[in-house]
Order: sequence, then structure tokens, then C-alpha cells
Amino acid sequence: MQIYNLKNKLEYLDEVAKLEYDEWADNKEENRKCRIERKKEKIYNAFNDEFFCKLILVDNNKLIGFISIFPKDCEEEKELKPWYATMYVKKEYRKKGYSRILNDAILKEAKNRGFTTIYLKTDLKNYYEKFGARYLEKLNNGEKLYYIDIPADKISIIGGSGSGKSTLANILSESMKIPVIHLDAINYKPNWIQVDKVERDKIISGKSNEDKWIIDGNYNKTLKERLIKSDLIIWLDYSSYTQIKGVVKRIAQNYNKERSEIPGCKERINLKFIKYVATYNKVKRPEMLEILKDIPEDKLLIFKKQKDLNNWLKKYVTNKK
Repeated sequence: MQIYNLKNKLEYLDEVAKLEYDEWADNKEENRKCRIERKKEKIYNAFNDEFFCKLILVDNNKLIGFISIFPKDCEEEKELKPWYATMYVKKEYRKKGYSRILNDAILKEAKNRGFTTIYLKTDLKNYYEKFGARYLEKLNNGEKLYYIDIPADKISIIGGSGSGKSTLANILSESMKIPVIHLDAINYKPNWIQVDKVERDKIISGKSNEDKWIIDGNYNKTLKERLIKSDLIIWLDYSSYTQIKGVVKRIAQNYNKERSEIPGCKERINLKFIKYVATYNKVKRPEMLEILKDIPEDKLLIFKKQKDLNNWLKKYVTNKK
């Protein structure tokens, strides 16, 4: 038994097109042959779309079923993508666990493409929940809209000082049960003594080879390496004012107290550091943009304001049912 991308097994295209047509088309008998040919052509042409994929499950050269990722599948929610679609198992193979195999395969494919969430619409009751689907809303046509989180095992959180990277890392770590790595804790020994840069970068590279992590911090020398390995990148791209405000607030609330994410280092007033924060967007942000230009947009989330991040957390992390 094997999962294949239909794009690489076109000998099954005829059968897939017929089954998909017979399962979902309206007025099935009207110009059936011609419409199936158009269905085949539509599937074939869609292979060039980065948001499209159709996987097939085959056993001993016999098609068992198929499942797809679509770039769009709902007129009411045109902004959402990608879509989990056309899960189909042939009647003689149903109730044998093949739908689970197809589901796991398409979610793995979605993850490999850098997707973090996939959407689906259905009129079936209590079916897709077993695959991790969570209800969002009822559509005007009576169908229900769901989303499925694509497990992100490696998350990078980047941005200027004072933007809340460590706080966000801790929130996600608690919610997702993934260990957090604060890069400042690697860079500093107690009493703010800096680790040798070569040693630091070696440690960071080693940490990024672990199976699961949430890493907060920039450290540009090793940043691109980490971003390539990341399933999800969250960039807190805040204004200089917001960053300075965050730093001042942190100092005011925790002055002379040990930083929880940097053992042995107490919060302090450092004018050189504050100047660094004030000029970060002018000096360091262009470097960040250069590093990010080759990173797939699908795995990059950019937040310009704290309220946007809070809304995202409420919708997708802290308030999920």
C-alpha cells in the first residue's frame, strides 16, 4: 500500500476524475463524458498551483481513494487558504481505516509545504472532528466551516528587543507542549557575562537540530539556518516606539530582579542597550528583511501591532475549543 502524488501517477487520472465527478457533480448525467474530460483537464492544470495537491492511495495497482489540497473551496471565505478537500474512499474499502491514512498523508504534505492551518467545509456531522478539525462557523449554504492545525514542531520567534518574543515563546510552549529555547540564555552567563560568539553559535546550531523547539531571539549569524528548519516563523515587526516602551516597562516592573529567561542575570538599566533598541528598525531591520526574502511566505506570520498578535493568540492558541 502506497501514497502517491497523482501528478506523478497520471495513469490514475481517468479513474480519479470519474470518481470525483460522480461523487460531487450536480446533474451527473448531463454531458457526463464531456464534463469528466473537463474535470481531468482542470485537475491536470492545477498541478502548477503551489496550493494544489492530490494524493492517491494505491494497493497492488488498485486505487483505494484520494484526497486533495485546494487553493480555494469556499466562495464565502475567499481569503482563507489552503483547503482540505475531496477525501474519497471507494465503497468496497470503506470502514477499514483508509480515510485515516489519507488524512495523515495530506496533513504531512501540508506541513512539508509550510502550511500551519488548513480549512474545510462539510455537511457531514461529527466526522472530521476525529481528524482534529475544529468548528469555526456555519456558512450561508448550511455547511460548517472547520480548520485543522498543522502541527508545527519547530517555531522561530524573531523581532526587536522589547517586542515580547520571550513572553510569546512561553505562551506557545505552554499551549503546544513544546520546549522553549531562549537564545539570550545561551548568550549570557550569570551577571551578564557574554559567551564566546563561536561557542554560542555552535550551541545554537546544535539546539536547532533537535526534533522540537520554540526558539526566541535573532542572532543573525545562525538565523537563516534556523528559519530554514522552522515549520513556522513569527516576526514581531513592531515600531521603534513599541519596542522602547516594552523595554522601559520591563525594566520598571523587574528592576534588579533576575530575568526568568536568563538565569543569573538581573534586570538593569543599560543606556547602550536602549540606544540599540531605538535604532534597531533603522539598522537591523533591513538585515532581517534580507534574510527573510528567501523564506517561503506560507510559513511566515508577521505582526505589526500587539493587538493583532493578541487576536491571533485568542483565535488559534489560547481560546480554542
